[in-house]
Amino acid sequence: MKILMVRPYHFYDTFVSSKKMITGRHTMAKIGRFKNEQAKSEYLRAYDAVAAQWPVAAADLDIETSFGTTRVRKSGTGEGAPIVMLPGMPGMGLFWMPFIEELSREHVVYVVDPLGWAGRSEQTAPLEGQDDIVRWLIEVFDGLGAERVHLAGYSGGSWLSLLVASQRSDRLASISMLEPDAASFIRPKWGLLFKFLLGGIRPTREKMAKFTQWLTPGIELTDDMWALTLAAIKFRIAMPWSRTLTDEQLAGVSAPMLVLFGAQTVVNDPQEAAARARTMIPAADIEIIPGVGHEMLWAIPETVIPRFLGFVEQHDRVQA
Repeated sequence: MKILMVRPYHFYDTFVSSKKMITGRHTMAKIGRFKNEQAKSEYLRAYDAVAAQWPVAAADLDIETSFGTTRVRKSGTGEGAPIVMLPGMPGMGLFWMPFIEELSREHVVYVVDPLGWAGRSEQTAPLEGQDDIVRWLIEVFDGLGAERVHLAGYSGGSWLSLLVASQRSDRLASISMLEPDAASFIRPKWGLLFKFLLGGIRPTREKMAKFTQWLTPGIELTDDMWALTLAAIKFRIAMPWSRTLTDEQLAGVSAPMLVLFGAQTVVNDPQEAAARARTMIPAADIEIIPGVGHEMLWAIPETVIPRFLGFVEQHDRVQA
């Protein structure tokens, strides 16, 4: 099964009009929530239908934090620091289902439903900014009993991972960014922002499918994933926008870092983003993979997943 949560049309609280985008008068929801109980019930039914297809043994954990209860799914066994995986925005831990069998073969893997995005986490306090995001994730690590983790994210999840690395590299055995989002290293282009905005005008399955093919060519969602994606529309998102990290923030990254870009990605200028990352974090292992774009994970998992796991194992050995 291929899982990709794509919601270009949903901009933190409601659908965003061009007027709100231009004037900046749009406000983010303080607490992530569904519009009503019926919408929540529909989403959770769709979520559970997908979760039932998880291909390996798993345990669902509810980790209490200052910002609410975070749902984490644990799979696999193994020595060394566990792997914590964050999905692309605005997805949930089930995002990693196509890859979990290989990821968890020799490692403990935790996949997270981020607070403020649709999922089985229950937010109770607002994430006011970047410091709160880092505090929340550190509290998740604490709740898991993990002193150090290999933290990895795709797209928007990469940005969340980078925030942690910029402030708390001491808690990371490594950080891996798989096809980072548009804002992690360089400012997003206005053309990209407007492309996302246009995708949010009266969203339909047909429009969303067209957008998905532009963003991640060749990816087809199953009927169960379409049900989950369409049900998620009625969730009011409350995770702060990703913002480009400053030089000072990037200089704070001391954990071993892997960054993989797709050369044909539409969300980044990979050459420019990689150049800034190399300048600010000289020790980082950065690669631009030819022939693929933002669909990199699904297009060439036989390349990306072993590359990522090899990096994880390399730094487990160093610590040992």
